[in-house]
Amino acid sequence: MYNIAIDIGGTFTDVVVIENESGQLYMGKSLSTPDDLQRGVLDGLNSISTEVGISMNELLGNASRIVHATTQSSNAIFSYSGAKTAVLTTRGFGDTLIIMRATGRVAGLSVYQRHHYSATSKPRLLVDERDIFEVPERIDSRGNVVSELNENVVRDIARTLREREYEAVAISYLFSHQNPQHERRTAEILLQETPEIYVSNSADVSPIMGEYERSASALFNAYVGPIIEGYLDRLEKKLIEKGLKQRLLVVQANGGLSTVAQTVPIFTIESGPAAGVVGAAYVAKRLGFSRVVATDVGGTTFKVAIIDKGNWSYRKEIVLNQYQLRIPVVDVESIGAGGGSIAWVDGSRLRVGPQSAEADPGPACYNLGGSEPTVTDADVVLGYISPEKFLGGRMRLDVERSVKAIKEKIANPLFNGDTIAAAAGISKVINNQMADLIRKSTLERGHDPRDFVMMAYGGSGPTHVTAYGYDVGVSSIVIPYFATVLSAYGAALSDIRFSFQFSEPTVLPCDSTKIERIFTEMEAQGAEALKNADVPEQYRKYHRWVEVRYRRQVHNLRVTANYVDDAGLDKITLDFTNEYERLFGSGSGLKDAGIELVNFGVDAVGQDDKPQWEKGYADKAASPYCFRQAFCFQQHAMVSTPVYDGQKISVGSLIEGPAIIEHPGTTIVLHIGQTMKIDNFRHTHINTGISNEGDKNV
Repeated sequence: MYNIAIDIGGTFTDVVVIENESGQLYMGKSLSTPDDLQRGVLDGLNSISTEVGISMNELLGNASRIVHATTQSSNAIFSYSGAKTAVLTTRGFGDTLIIMRATGRVAGLSVYQRHHYSATSKPRLLVDERDIFEVPERIDSRGNVVSELNENVVRDIARTLREREYEAVAISYLFSHQNPQHERRTAEILLQETPEIYVSNSADVSPIMGEYERSASALFNAYVGPIIEGYLDRLEKKLIEKGLKQRLLVVQANGGLSTVAQTVPIFTIESGPAAGVVGAAYVAKRLGFSRVVATDVGGTTFKVAIIDKGNWSYRKEIVLNQYQLRIPVVDVESIGAGGGSIAWVDGSRLRVGPQSAEADPGPACYNLGGSEPTVTDADVVLGYISPEKFLGGRMRLDVERSVKAIKEKIANPLFNGDTIAAAAGISKVINNQMADLIRKSTLERGHDPRDFVMMAYGGSGPTHVTAYGYDVGVSSIVIPYFATVLSAYGAALSDIRFSFQFSEPTVLPCDSTKIERIFTEMEAQGAEALKNADVPEQYRKYHRWVEVRYRRQVHNLRVTANYVDDAGLDKITLDFTNEYERLFGSGSGLKDAGIELVNFGVDAVGQDDKPQWEKGYADKAASPYCFRQAFCFQQHAMVSTPVYDGQKISVGSLIEGPAIIEHPGTTIVLHIGQTMKIDNFRHTHINTGISNEGDKNV
């Protein structure tokens, strides 16, 4: 039986197949097909089945499970190509989404952009004022009905929606997270009157405080709902036609899986990066590393996540197009920096990204119509990437096109025509940008990056990690054997997970039985969801958490909550205080203000058995198969550099830099003073040449 996972990225679609009994791993990578994602999935499955040695029908027929991470929702939002959507809100609150919060004007923008406030503006809304309908009803902050829902008005609105051919509607009433009955009755009426419309209730999507964030979450879910629902339904049916006997599972932003029927469309946002963090955490645990900075360099973005004591953290909100959404999402920081990032001249300065050549037309060297110089083009010119060995030799790169693009667009205006110097400049700029994000992601969370092992994955991660890792001061780097498809691998390892939230601001001390009841009710919801996902009872786990703050502050910190009795509440208080002072400094806590529990949550998890790892082989000492000219930053020149076939390096081999190690989907660049070894499972361990005191894994 086979465990299959597909991850669609901005540039490549990755496919992983794991043979359950032996742990044998098959990896596939092909260009993404943004015009028809289903075609890309089937192409990837067909390609990987050939490698396995069976037909695609046989592969699907012998699948124990199949998992899919998609960028469809992100694509629809960023390109404004979602469904025609209406919004229903409480009378008098139709401007909630338009007004936003004060932070909306700069939410998600870089520090540089925030400094030029006059040049910022509110983002384009997915709907306009004509799409917002106010409904007479009112529920107060405690969940009491103040004014009954006017069902006649709702029916009138339903007829208008049908006449104007709306495809989706978001319902967000005041304080519906405390009492959702008006939202749910409205949904019933709309589906009676317009059964073809997609309905998104804010109380179901984001049932916590924050009218604006909850409304935005419901709107974005409605906007992508018909697209995601239709795509996943069609894909599942197509896979069943091709032989699949299991239900298709979908990766969510919380790092877990759901069935197609249980998928909340907006929860698929950033599902690929979330799966990558899951995979990184699993590798770190197997290797005995408790503190890891996970870095993912793809074609369009660079992403960073922190794994501390084996666990990743969650963000309380995600920003999309400057809109703040309250949905459960793995804490991943990202910037527009990847292999496809375009280099450009800004006056007398060299800039790289955030614009990307993506898969189509791609970097100039792809010879698919792209003419702009990219990071990948620079890597080719610098000798780091072999034109003949790219993607395992399945795609030949055009060096001359890379040289031409860099020379005309970068070298001539900034480097006196020196193409090598220009390419080195592109590489240096992108590495500095990546290092800056690592510092931001660690230091702002109270971590010193030097105390962590760094893990690199994605197609371009192994190529650049030895540079940006050295820049931030880490002494040890790990590159998984399956680094180029780690997000797909993480998807294959992910557990089924459903996240439940509830807002009930409660000042401590309080009645612990009240808090325990809140958790128990959410766990009952989780049990029902896991049952519907066919998770046996013995594999079900429940993880509790609570967001805590000092009274009259607006920032919450998440801490774990076990069984809540008086001692449990004391433990929550202590954990919150310690975490607050770790982040903001000793003595920074405002203890006299009192402590308030704000939001409560339960993650219902259906745990699955994890596959074994293939072992490598111990043969003979590694030897290069050739030498080629590659850029050396220490010498600021092209030097003769040994090149190794990564698949032929045996366990225990020690390689000293400078060196280039080629794998089918990526290239590792080893600089002077750096060394690498291969462990028993073919993972690469790099010593950067920096000596940091202390145990990095404590």
